[in-house]
Amino acid sequence: MLSSQLFWRVFFIYAGLTIGTALALVFILSGQQRDAVELQIEQRLREDAHTVATLLMAEEYSEGELTQPLQDLLNAVTSIESTRFAVFDQGGVIRWTSKNAKPYWPDADTPEIRLAHEAGFGLTRRAGPTGTQEQLYYALRNKSPTGTPFIVAAMLPVDQMLTEVSTAHYQLWGTAGTIGILALAVTYVVVSRIIGPLETLTHAAEEMSQGQFPAEVKVRSRNEIGTLAQVFNSMSRQLAARIDDLQEQRKQLEANHLRLETILASMLEGVIAVDEQECILFANPAALRLMDLKPSSMLGRPIWETVRHASFNDLVHRCLHSEEIPRIEMLVPRTQNTLAVTASRLPGEPTAGAVIVLHDVTELRRLESLRQEFVQNVSHELKTPLSSIAAYADTLLEGGLEDEGCNRQFVERIAEQADRLHSLIQDLIALARMEAADEHLEVEPIDVNPVLSTSIDDHLEVARNKRITLTSDGPSETTLGLADEDGLRTIIDNLLDNAINYTPAGGKVHVSWKQAAGRVVIQVQDTGPGIAHEHQQRIFQRFYRIDKARSREHGGTGLGLSIVKHLCQAFGGNISVQSQLGQGSLFIVELKTASVAVLK
Repeated sequence: MLSSQLFWRVFFIYAGLTIGTALALVFILSGQQRDAVELQIEQRLREDAHTVATLLMAEEYSEGELTQPLQDLLNAVTSIESTRFAVFDQGGVIRWTSKNAKPYWPDADTPEIRLAHEAGFGLTRRAGPTGTQEQLYYALRNKSPTGTPFIVAAMLPVDQMLTEVSTAHYQLWGTAGTIGILALAVTYVVVSRIIGPLETLTHAAEEMSQGQFPAEVKVRSRNEIGTLAQVFNSMSRQLAARIDDLQEQRKQLEANHLRLETILASMLEGVIAVDEQECILFANPAALRLMDLKPSSMLGRPIWETVRHASFNDLVHRCLHSEEIPRIEMLVPRTQNTLAVTASRLPGEPTAGAVIVLHDVTELRRLESLRQEFVQNVSHELKTPLSSIAAYADTLLEGGLEDEGCNRQFVERIAEQADRLHSLIQDLIALARMEAADEHLEVEPIDVNPVLSTSIDDHLEVARNKRITLTSDGPSETTLGLADEDGLRTIIDNLLDNAINYTPAGGKVHVSWKQAAGRVVIQVQDTGPGIAHEHQQRIFQRFYRIDKARSREHGGTGLGLSIVKHLCQAFGGNISVQSQLGQGSLFIVELKTASVAVLK
C-alpha cells in the first residue's frame, strides 16, 4: 500500500487540509489572543489608574506636595504591580511617582496627558525614554473631593504583554501540533481502510487482465467498497466461466476449421471465398491449380485484380449484388482447362461475401466431343454399307435379277456389305462390353508362344496371296504372360490384319516376342507407308482413320486398334506405336509376366 500513488495522493490531500485548517485556526486564535491580552492589559492600566485616583480622592488630595502617609500608601499599593505611576497637578507638575517612573514622564507634555486634559483620559503606545522598548501609556484626569484636579498616569512595558502573548501562542501551537499529529494518524488509518481494499481489487483486476482469476477477493468493509468487492467476485466467477466456455468454443471452432480446411484441401473442386468488397478470403489448392494462380499473389487482393477473366469477374459481381445464382463455363487460357463456375451468396443482409465453386469439366467436354464424334462416325459407318445394300437391292428389284451377268455380282456385293455391317456391329458390341466391364475375361498366366504361333499360321495364307512376307521370331522356352487367351488372340489378329492390309505387295511383316524386365514384349513390325506423328496418339480412338477411303477399301471398321487398347488395359498392360512416314510402323504390346502377377 505504501507504493500506491492513490493512497499518498488522498493522504496528502487530507493531510494538507488538516494542516491548513490547523494553521488557519492557530493564526486566527493567535490574533484573537493577542487582541484579548492587549485589551486585558489596557483594562488593567485603567483599573490601576482608577485605583490610584480613588486613593487620592479618599485622602482628600489637594494641590501641593503629597503627604508622606499618602505617598507611603501609594508606594505600598503599587509595589506589587509592574505598572509605573505618576501624579500630575493641574499645572503639569509631577507630585508623585512610583519607583523608577520619573524617566518615563519627564514632564506633562506627553500625548496621553494632553488627551487626558482634553477628553478626561488618554491611551497611547509609544517608545519609552530610551527609544528601544515599546510602552503602553494611560492617563486619567480626575478631581479630589476638595475640587483639586489631578492626572494619574500609568505605564506598562509591552514586552511583558508580549511575553504573555507568546506563552499563550506556545500553548496554542502545542495544542494545534498535537491535534494535527492525531489528525494525520487518523487520516492515515482512514485512508488505509479506503485505499487498501481498492488496491486489493486493483491487483485482482491486474491478475484478471493477465488471464489469472483469483479465487475470491476478501474485503471486510460493509460499505460501498465491500459491495464493490462482492460484485467484483461475482463478476470474476462469471467471467472465468465465460472464458472457459469461450476457450471450449474456440477449441471446437479450431477443430472444425481444421477439419474444414482438410476437407476443402482434399476436394477435387476448387473453392474460393470473397468478401463483400470482392477481396479473396480463401482459396483451396484445387482452386489455385485449376485457375493457375499462386497463393502469394491471390489472398487479400481483389478478385478482379488476380483473375483476369471478364466473365468470371462479372459472375462474382452479379452474385454479390443480386439474388440470382449464376453459373458459367470458362476456359483458362494457359492450361486450356474448361471450368464450370458456380457462385453463391453468403447469408445475411447485407451479404458478407460469396463462395465460388470451380468444377473441372475438361474431361467431360472432351468425352462429350468424343461421343458426338462417335455418334457421327457410327452413323456414317452404318450408313455406308446400308446404302450399298439398299442400292444393290433396288437395282435387283428394278430388273437386275433377270440380268444373269450382274445379278450374282450384286448379290455378292450385298453379302459383302452385310458381312462388313455384321463385323462393325460385333466390334461395337465387344468394345461396349469391354468399356462397361461386362466382358468376362479370364486373366491368368498363359504361354503366349502357342497363341502367337497359331495366329501367325492363320495369316500366312492371306499374306502369301498379297505377296507379303510374314515372319516371326520368339523364344523356344515357355513364355508366361498375364492375359486372357481369346483376348490375346484378338490383339494379335487385329495387329496382323492391319499390318497385312496396309503393307503393299512385296513388303514384309515381322512378329517377335520376348520376356524382358519382368514383362512380355510383343512387337509387330511392317514396311507399310508409316504413320505421321500427329496421328500416332489418335489411331487408338474409335473410328479414327488416317486414310478413310483406303481403310474402307481394305474392309476395316476403324475399331480394331481401339479394341486392342482396351484389351491391353484390361490385362494390366499397354500398347504403343513407333512409326515414321515411308518407313513402316512398329506396334509394341507389353504384358505382365506371371511371376509379377503372383507377387502383386
